Amino acid sequence: MGSVAILSMAASAQTTPPAPPASSIIPASTLDGLPHKDITNGIVSAKVYLPGEGGFYRGTRFDRAGVVAHATYKGQDYGQYWFSSYSPAVHDFAWLNGQVTVSTASGAAGPSEEFTAIGFNEAGMGGKFLKIGVGILKRDTDPYVFVHSYPVLNEGTRGYSATKTSVRLTQKLNDKETGWGYSYVKTVKLIPGKAQMQIEHVLTNTGKKDLDTSVYCHNFLSLSEGNENVELTAPFTLVAGKPLAADAASVNGKTLQYLRAVKEGESVTSPFTGFGASASDYDFKVVNTKTGFGQRIRADQPLSQINFWSIRTTFSWEPYIAISLKPGQTKRWTYTYDYFGPGEG
Repeated sequence: MGSVAILSMAASAQTTPPAPPASSIIPASTLDGLPHKDITNGIVSAKVYLPGEGGFYRGTRFDRAGVVAHATYKGQDYGQYWFSSYSPAVHDFAWLNGQVTVSTASGAAGPSEEFTAIGFNEAGMGGKFLKIGVGILKRDTDPYVFVHSYPVLNEGTRGYSATKTSVRLTQKLNDKETGWGYSYVKTVKLIPGKAQMQIEHVLTNTGKKDLDTSVYCHNFLSLSEGNENVELTAPFTLVAGKPLAADAASVNGKTLQYLRAVKEGESVTSPFTGFGASASDYDFKVVNTKTGFGQRIRADQPLSQINFWSIRTTFSWEPYIAISLKPGQTKRWTYTYDYFGPGEG
């Protein structure tokens, strides 16, 4: 047995923020009607949201195209909204009457992807920086604030095409003033005959400056209320960066396990290390040990970082991939999600 680390259960906010105006609160159920494509292979179904004005996600934190929600297998919805409503008056998220209201910046479903900012520190106040999947943004905070919505100065051009089982999303951006440019293609597809979804990426640096960033998937997984009975297994010994005493979850060797249901207003969170340089370490299984429903999360690239965050309504394992592209270079990477039910995992 490996060493045991207990993750902290801490209040997610420093002070209780004032409730947003009732007129600003919008039910999460309205998101189902926003522009999207429903895909299915007869085994798994999912909603893939499209970019553009009036789209699901218009913040500047996550990639604005290809948010996936309601990935469903044998009646189990793996991508339920982790919030009941959203409001532009909320800073990040807030508990209101026992439910979560989320901000515009954080109001995404899973899987959702975020690229780290490029050129923010060099920009200076009022200068330009880049977030792939969003575009050229104006710096108006010091320091960078992930839940802030920055003014978008250049989003480039976007497009999409779809079949019954897939959605292909494109973004092309060339900003002459900064020298940044890229072509980005993301394809969400369900594999015929399998309980499997893949998200393929092709990123090409078409500009004059290097693209040095990283990308992670904020999985926003929903397997049980309060994450009770949820267990994650890795191919390596997990090392929690915050081994603080609590009774919420434990790390033992290669396994992270909840010890009880997460309560309202609490979070279980920690960075993790222990992985090596091989892509085989990007291979995780998350399962509700009571129901038997779970998901295997893989990628074909090495890990560069892992963050972990969860509250009562969601479990989010956040593996990072490093990206460094000189002008003219291309990087490809693919996430693979395998869904399983009782007796299948």
